[in-house]
Order: sequence, then C-alpha cells, then structure tokens
Amino acid sequence: KNPTIVAFPVKNLDLGSYTFPKDGKESPPSEGEVRKMDVKSLKELLVKYGRGDLAQHAVEKEELVEATVDFVSKRLPDLLADKYDLVANITHESPADVGREGKHDPLQEGSYKCHVQHKASNQWYEMQDLHVQEIMPQLIGVSESYVLIFERKSAQVV
Repeated sequence: KNPTIVAFPVKNLDLGSYTFPKDGKESPPSEGEVRKMDVKSLKELLVKYGRGDLAQHAVEKEELVEATVDFVSKRLPDLLADKYDLVANITHESPADVGREGKHDPLQEGSYKCHVQHKASNQWYEMQDLHVQEIMPQLIGVSESYVLIFERKSAQVV
C-alpha cells in the first residue's frame, strides 16, 4: 500500500476515451448544416438523440428547423459531455502478511471501506461497518479501489 496522497481529480474527469469507440464520437452538425437539411433528415437527427417529440410538434419546415437548431446548439452539447464526477468508491485493505506464501485469502481478511460524496453539502464521507467519518477528497485512494462510481455531468434532457 502506498501512503502517498495523490491529487486525483474527483470532478470533471474526462472519460471520453473509455466511453466512446477508438475512432471517437461523431460531432453533431453545425447550425448551418442543420439549416440545409431536409425534413426527413431533421426528424432522423432528433430521433437519433432521443428528441423525436420535437419533430411531432412542428407543423412547418421552418418550425422544425428552428426547434432542431435550438436543440443542437443549446441542449445537445450537455447531452454529449464527456465529463464525469466521482461520487463513490469501494476499497479493500488487507494486512501486509495476508496473501503471501499460503497465508489466508486476501478477500477473507482485512476490511472494506466506502467513500461517498454527500451532494447537498459537497462533503465526502468514509464508511466502514457502522463507523462514518468526514474525509478530504484528496485522501480517497482511488488507486486501491475495487469499484468507482461516476455521475455524468449535465446529463438532463430539457
């Protein structure tokens, strides 16, 4: 176990290279490209990003174009954000002699800890069995984690 404190970014972590294919994600069309699309392409674009309902409310092509431009320029960037915040992690600490040369099973010995962020106060807590204590985010040992739980930023559909 390394006791060194590492400043791991628990906010705005870019996981894009893990969440998208190697060739990267496709970028949404620009406003100019949207304005040149036909009605069928506009509807397909909205359906692709889960907002087909916007196409149902438009009667004229111009209404559909404006709804699509509004969606692509104001709401879509948040939906495609690659930024994530760490909200919890689970670690396991075992005694130094466990797991060596026929000693006990490392997962049977030692203890589990969970670090969780309280969203309202932005405070981190360390929990082990019934013991709960406040902890600084810099002390969270993510290199020793078994499970990391992230929340995507600005993922609300408006």
